[in-house]
Amino acid sequence: MNTPGSRVPLARSRVGFRTLVDVAGSLALAATPAMAIVPGPNGLIAFESNRDGNNEVYVMNPDGTIEQNLTNHPANDVFPAWSPDGSRISFSSDRHRASDLDVYVMNADGSGVVQLTDSPGEDRGASWTSDGQVIVFHSARLRDANHIFDLFTMNSDGTNEQLLFPDASAAYACGDSATGVVVFNSTADPLGTNPVNPGGLTDFEIFTVNIDGSNVQQVTNNVVLDSGPKWSPDCSTISFNSLDAGGSLDVHRVDADGSNDVNLTNTPGVFDAFSAWSPDGTSIVFSSNRSVNFELFSMDAVDGGNLQRLTSTKRGQADLRADWGTAPARYGPPTSKSQCKNGGWSEFRTPSFSSQDACVSYVNRNS
Repeated sequence: MNTPGSRVPLARSRVGFRTLVDVAGSLALAATPAMAIVPGPNGLIAFESNRDGNNEVYVMNPDGTIEQNLTNHPANDVFPAWSPDGSRISFSSDRHRASDLDVYVMNADGSGVVQLTDSPGEDRGASWTSDGQVIVFHSARLRDANHIFDLFTMNSDGTNEQLLFPDASAAYACGDSATGVVVFNSTADPLGTNPVNPGGLTDFEIFTVNIDGSNVQQVTNNVVLDSGPKWSPDCSTISFNSLDAGGSLDVHRVDADGSNDVNLTNTPGVFDAFSAWSPDGTSIVFSSNRSVNFELFSMDAVDGGNLQRLTSTKRGQADLRADWGTAPARYGPPTSKSQCKNGGWSEFRTPSFSSQDACVSYVNRNS
């Protein structure tokens, strides 16, 4: 068995698909590296939604306008994550074979889809290093029968897959491919390789590890589940989910060393989770069922104030797992034909259009 500090090249293989709302499986954190994740202007928000009958990857403006289905595929497309430059989105999909999740990438307009992984165990939850060279993800490929995840890294073209850390999931990278730090969650340690808690944990806690597998640090240490953390753009603070007294989740933020824990949502009985930071670090987007079904909301990152509802879906639908990138918002005019499709034409205001064909004609004339 390899220790957490030894990154092991693996053969490329296949994957399996589980559940849409896997709350307990999304956790992570880290110690501050030298470089930020995706600092820059607040651009498009990517998210997953089942509003069209199955899980698809959508994008929208920071204020919730111009929602567009990018994947538009009968398979399950989930876990979107922006590349640092806003030109690509990674996501997981079972389109290669039913009930078999792999990691894919596509251009920001949904074109150029490329499959990166092909392993016998679920591959999901990818994030990028700040230089765009490495993708971190978690996979059940080694122990799929028990649905236990481990952290892996690979080059952004899918080559050079390596084991980073065992018994961990929801990896989120901060910093570049040489000096970055990865946040993750870990619970039980059946292999006895966790250097922090060899006996295992009773619930999910948040840890960090250098991208070379060294220097494992524990960030949270509570009697309740702490999950789904994400780095702030300057890599100093982490947002995460934590169980409240009523058994539901709230969004918290905490300094990278585990100090200054602040409950940002503090709404007992309401599910608030799946947070992500705006590129300028001032806001956090998250999912909540405070409006009955799951919608996306934004709030101030400092104290949870200025709550704004961004999406509105029908009963039984859910908007989840947003990731906020730097790709320019699309108030208009459209610059590619793909922005006109799937109802996108109706959202433009400068200029507005009467149909998809009119929008496409405008792009053709002005390209």
